[in-house]
Amino acid sequence: MKNVRVMKALEDGPKTIEEIAEITKLPKMEVRRYLLRFLEQGKVESYQKNGKLFWKIKEKDEKEEEFKYV
Repeated sequence: MKNVRVMKALEDGPKTIEEIAEITKLPKMEVRRYLLRFLEQGKVESYQKNGKLFWKIKEKDEKEEEFKYV
């Protein structure tokens, strides 16, 4: 499954869409689509560094987990 390949590419640290596309051998637009879907689901987050957009797996927030089932 292609979406699993995108998440696996992020397991060893933040990457740009270009880097993820190179690792997964998927087109950049397809990688972007998966990342935006994961962003909506709260699985990934992005940040800018040196003018580039990096994506990473979202770290679990203890408070967020605490109120998850309230």
